[in-house]
Amino acid sequence: MPSFLLDTMTNGGYMEIANSWGLWLCVIPVVIVELAQAAIFIRDAIKAGDLVGLTKQECKEAMRAGAICTIGPGISMFTVMVAFMSLIGAPFAWLRLSIIGTITTEMLGATAGATAMGVDLAGPNYGIEAFTCSVWVITLNTWGFFIVNLLFAHKMESVKVAMEKHDIRMFNTIGGCLMIGCIAMFLAQQVVAGIPQLTAAIAGFLSMTLLLFVTKKHPRLSEYTLGIALIIGILVAQFVAQMI
Repeated sequence: MPSFLLDTMTNGGYMEIANSWGLWLCVIPVVIVELAQAAIFIRDAIKAGDLVGLTKQECKEAMRAGAICTIGPGISMFTVMVAFMSLIGAPFAWLRLSIIGTITTEMLGATAGATAMGVDLAGPNYGIEAFTCSVWVITLNTWGFFIVNLLFAHKMESVKVAMEKHDIRMFNTIGGCLMIGCIAMFLAQQVVAGIPQLTAAIAGFLSMTLLLFVTKKHPRLSEYTLGIALIIGILVAQFVAQMI
């Protein structure tokens, strides 16, 4: 007998649990811990500035640039979170996108959980059991990242030292290539998804190129360039999406 026949709270009824106060009380402590970690990292980064020769003013400029650059992704992530909330409820969507921040991974996990129960995600037969399965799949799906970082992240410094013995520029070159490859992979996945995504990439690229020329005459604008380019890309994509 298909499992969904035994499921309850179908036809969207599971959202009563998905948006319950009990679930909010479960996820809020995790986000509080995450905020505490961010505060600790910022504090330690400021302290480490002296060790690498950065002045307090340079640290402030770096923090301001980082904060500005999060505006574009923050707006995009908020939009995605609202859509994800309609599928698995506000508490868990807020938790997952606060920790992981990628809708692709979360949607794959939610869909896999629903498929395992023989139903479609948020479909008429998607009930409390399927929702629970999606929650478990999404949660366990990220453990691989944590385990790999826990076991190998601290060993990277020794790898860096070993590589720099042969060529001091090798580690930075490989890191730059990895970053370009990652960005190109994510960009390629987006530009083939539709005209708005393609125009966002083009608008962002052209904006960033233009801003780089502008900063040669106005260096103080350099810390705002990425954030401005991201916002321009988002606005152009929204405009194109409304036009077509």
